[in-house]
Amino acid sequence: MLYVVPGILGYYIAGGVLPPPALVLAGYLHISAMHLFSAIPDIGFDATAGMTTTAVVLGRRRSLLLCLAFWSGLAALVIRLSGLHPASLLVLVYPAVSLALLLREGLSIDRVYWYLPFVNTGLGGLVFLLATLRTAAW
Repeated sequence: MLYVVPGILGYYIAGGVLPPPALVLAGYLHISAMHLFSAIPDIGFDATAGMTTTAVVLGRRRSLLLCLAFWSGLAALVIRLSGLHPASLLVLVYPAVSLALLLREGLSIDRVYWYLPFVNTGLGGLVFLLATLRTAAW
């Protein structure tokens, strides 16, 4: 929840009300998936160091399945909350990442992981732009 709190506070400061629970849930699902996904490449190192992380306990495949579940939930929420806006379908890239890694053994999570910041920035920027244009008085 730590990563979602700044968004909750920003929403409250800007609007004087707390965000709807569905938005908080969407944030939680995304940060949970991102956090778990980033721990998967470290499973071997963490296990060797005696660390008990979620990724170590679940292993690679089950961690990817949980990321798939989290990101699928996020995608369903975003698409529903947007009223099926065509741009909202871009969120399907997140569950697609987990699914691709589950289906293609040769695909390296170490390489894929480094593309996610670009995806996050691109989609986050698009959401900001669309929200700004929607509320701008033209």
